[in-house]
Amino acid sequence: MSSSNSIKLQPWNDFIEWGRYSIPGNQIATRMEDNLNFYSGNYLTIVAVVLLITLFTNMNLLVAILLLGAVGYYLFFVQKGDKNIGFAVLTPMIQMVILGVVSVIVVYKLSGLTLFYTTLVSLLFVLAHSALKMRNLKNKASNIVNGFKNDLKNELK
Repeated sequence: MSSSNSIKLQPWNDFIEWGRYSIPGNQIATRMEDNLNFYSGNYLTIVAVVLLITLFTNMNLLVAILLLGAVGYYLFFVQKGDKNIGFAVLTPMIQMVILGVVSVIVVYKLSGLTLFYTTLVSLLFVLAHSALKMRNLKNKASNIVNGFKNDLKNELK
């Protein structure tokens, strides 16, 4: 129906509830949107745990991610703005692109495709769950309330 601005962790037994899965028909988009909104905290937790397990099982990758994060923090929060390197001026956008390219190369060299595969698998799990999980009454009621809240906000603007 509509999106909610808050990320809330739902009970895990409601999230798993084995008897509530089916192949969606023409309502797949609505079901996915509703589930992604309603279970956003659960999905975020799953992706974060998978990524943390991946990082902590590869210490070189963990150190590299921390160093790249520190470089990004320095570039974008400590020393904001353009950087003059003699023959060129690097705008924040160019700095971000360079850091992104260097990050992808470093992550690939240190972990191969492990980090990318684990991220892909966790995201595929999220999409599969959101498509197959049938909504329960609590989910439906939450979406209706969020829809009324958004409609009310739009009318007050």
